[in-house]
Amino acid sequence: MSAAFPARFPGRCGACDEAIRPGQLVRFEDTDLIHADCEASAPVERPAVICTTCRLTVPCGCEDPS
Repeated sequence: MSAAFPARFPGRCGACDEAIRPGQLVRFEDTDLIHADCEASAPVERPAVICTTCRLTVPCGCEDPS
């Protein structure tokens, strides 16, 4: 995610699909230009952690001492 800056050209927000007008504060999220205050952007997905013992996603119970 980049720092916010004023748009120089018109366009469309990559998160909410509303218009971006020159002078509005925008930022880059990955390769999409979005409004600086837009909350409609997709959350960042984190890769699942896989247990090396049972191959299930952690927490799986393999590390449980019980």
